[in-house]
Amino acid sequence: MTLTPEPRHHPEGGRPSRRSVVATRLVRGLVRPALRHVPITPPVLRVAPLIDLAARLLPVQTGIDVETVRDGQVHCEIVRADGVGEGYARGSVLYFHGGGFVAGGFHTHRRLAAALSERTGLPVVQARYRYLPDATVPESVSDCLAAYRWLLGQGIAPESVVFAGDSAGGFLSLSTALGSATADLPSPGAVVAVSPWLDLDMADKLAHRNAATEPFLPAAAFARIAELGGHLDGHLDPALSPVNGDLATLPPTLLLACDDEFLRLDSEVMASRLAAAGVPHELHIWRGQIHAFPVVFPFLPESREVTEVIARFVREHVRAAVATPAA
Repeated sequence: MTLTPEPRHHPEGGRPSRRSVVATRLVRGLVRPALRHVPITPPVLRVAPLIDLAARLLPVQTGIDVETVRDGQVHCEIVRADGVGEGYARGSVLYFHGGGFVAGGFHTHRRLAAALSERTGLPVVQARYRYLPDATVPESVSDCLAAYRWLLGQGIAPESVVFAGDSAGGFLSLSTALGSATADLPSPGAVVAVSPWLDLDMADKLAHRNAATEPFLPAAAFARIAELGGHLDGHLDPALSPVNGDLATLPPTLLLACDDEFLRLDSEVMASRLAAAGVPHELHIWRGQIHAFPVVFPFLPESREVTEVIARFVREHVRAAVATPAA
């Protein structure tokens, strides 16, 4: 595949911080070996939501106000940092959490949501969606579209909405943007994807050198999850993967990945195809970090840099629109 040239590399000094070096070594030495022995089966996946419950103990260092919304298919958590007003007159980030389509939720991602709200000055709406083993990938996308439809119903201007997500949530942010037109919904103002999983076909990634350098997640886990969530009658539909979509319909897109992670190739291929489709985009690569590190280690210097890059992108591409009354 032809890859896009000249991604922006971080940190600018060329070396990761000492804290991130220690964190990456701990993950490589302790977490990854343990994950290799976890079977990806429906009974095990049904226990995965406990990860989000345990994440309630994680400290949030930013002062925030949290509001929970339940409205039919929609289950959201609205995170507003101190000083971020009520309503959506200045826009919003609609965030789809990662977790490999098997885990994650409000608690695992609240620290990142708080940081994004603080740095963008916008409310961050975390959307909960169904995932494996109780829902397929298309059903996850359907829930995300429902969350977007609900947010538009609050009177927000679509051009002031940013879709964002990490890992599987990056997949959902781009799939939801691509699916908006089919669902007769307006396009959002921008899309942000952190360590995104964008192609359920594993062949090219398994042949890439990063299949051996990935410091966190076993490559076999991605293949098994793709099989469970995207295969029908033993076959994978390429149209499920956003990297194969009609990319010309996408708004400006920000892609962020790590140099050694298994999913790096997905961001590079997506950047190349966005360029071919004429879509404004940026690709940023972080050295010496683990997959979705702003979620796992949000207090690293590199994680703060990520949120600053995202906040700058939001300011550049999202128009502060005056909300109109909901119909």
